[in-house]
Amino acid sequence: MPLPRFLTAIAGIPLVILLIHAGGLPYACLMFTIILLSLYEYYSLMKLGGKPIQGGTLFTMGLLLPAALYFDHSYTAQAGGDNFAGFFISLTVIFTMLYELFSAKKYLERIGLTLLGIFMVSWCLFHLIALRDLRPDGEWLTFMLIVTVWVMDTAAYYVGKRFGRRQLSTISPKKTWEGAVAGFIFAIGTVFALRLLSKEIVSPAFAVAAGVLIGIFGQISDIAESMLKRAVGVKDSSNLLPGHGGVLDRFDSYIFLAPIIYYLAVFTR
Repeated sequence: MPLPRFLTAIAGIPLVILLIHAGGLPYACLMFTIILLSLYEYYSLMKLGGKPIQGGTLFTMGLLLPAALYFDHSYTAQAGGDNFAGFFISLTVIFTMLYELFSAKKYLERIGLTLLGIFMVSWCLFHLIALRDLRPDGEWLTFMLIVTVWVMDTAAYYVGKRFGRRQLSTISPKKTWEGAVAGFIFAIGTVFALRLLSKEIVSPAFAVAAGVLIGIFGQISDIAESMLKRAVGVKDSSNLLPGHGGVLDRFDSYIFLAPIIYYLAVFTR
């Protein structure tokens, strides 16, 4: 592992684990920071690629939406509740359309790219907060997801680099089927190992489902973010994290996985 990548991991991993354990407002602040930085990187990618985007709407609604979800305790709507989330989801669509309606030059593409950024980054990544807030085992579920993705990515990287022969996708030329299969196997194995270490806090069926979903959708989510970078002709979303690229690069696997694992836990409990 290159030194900058190693040093970034050594500094970042303990902090993330500590804040997952703390939960509550400290962990939420971490995730809101990640969402903000990811929104900025998404905006920068679009500008670098010459893509039209509503910067003001992206940042304003991209932060108000997860804030509304947080204060609604992760519910999109509830009888007798505040319903901030449903309100701001509606406002996000309305404001994006109004902006374009009153712009001198009107682009349907700008509407789509703005909404994509808000829902891909803010909506999806917010589920990392929602997952941590699940009772009684949200801490374990969040820790399981974060650690499993780390292990999966590491396994896919090293096996792919050493044994990879068949290209997985033209979007990410360095990713191979051999690396993807290794990542898939390690994802399932990691979930089961964590289950045993935690005195079987979840059922074997849940562990299998979680491992399979992480092994598949974590890697697809990674490629999906790479598709955005390829479309605008850049390698990394930024150089904020030495050896790792940008924040969006480090959390790209969670774009799909945060809501998938959250709803898996909700639907199976």
